[in-house]
Amino acid sequence: MVRIQGTVALLVLAVTSSAVADWPFTAKDGLKRGSKEYYEARASDPPGSRQHYKAGKLWPPYPRPVGPNQTFIHKYHHTHYWPYPYNCEDQQATRDIINTQVTNGWANATTMHEYHFDPATGELNSSGMRHLQWIVQSVPEEYRQIHLATTYDPQVNSERTRSIQQGLLKIAAADPSMVVNPRIANPDGRPGTEVNMIFQKASESMPPPVLSQIGVNAKTSN
Repeated sequence: MVRIQGTVALLVLAVTSSAVADWPFTAKDGLKRGSKEYYEARASDPPGSRQHYKAGKLWPPYPRPVGPNQTFIHKYHHTHYWPYPYNCEDQQATRDIINTQVTNGWANATTMHEYHFDPATGELNSSGMRHLQWIVQSVPEEYRQIHLATTYDPQVNSERTRSIQQGLLKIAAADPSMVVNPRIANPDGRPGTEVNMIFQKASESMPPPVLSQIGVNAKTSN
């Protein structure tokens, strides 16, 4: 009986030791558990429960963080200050997406397309000169760039770039050294002739105005 009790006591001691003996020893990454370096290395661990692979299945089946659980002090920190700093990270991610959309929008707005050039000479037409003037004088400085929608022909691209540089010399307060940035782009919207045809067809198909008969019937009955 004494031998059995001693064996049980040893088993309990072994289990207890394995449960608490992880603090003074080194972790898997070689850092001493509980040290300053250990907590700094684990500072970016995500909060929440972990996903585990067991018996051929992922537990839970929906996406969760993997890896070791947070340390106790880090759990306390994120619980005490929730939702900081995670909501700040989400807000910054949203701002980055919006800023990317704004930058791409200004790039499209400041692009010179094929309809800005004369198809025969490659020179800027009146629409191209007005668009170039708008870029130089009206676009905010942080987005003030000239983009050129390139074609498959390098010679055409070179002629249009030269035409833009010559157009800059004709615009007051323009910087002739502005760089023309080539980019692959397609014009947005519809050609003016197509828009004019749509409005013309709509006007032609409009039915003639018809006066209401309610007032006329009322007077006739009286």
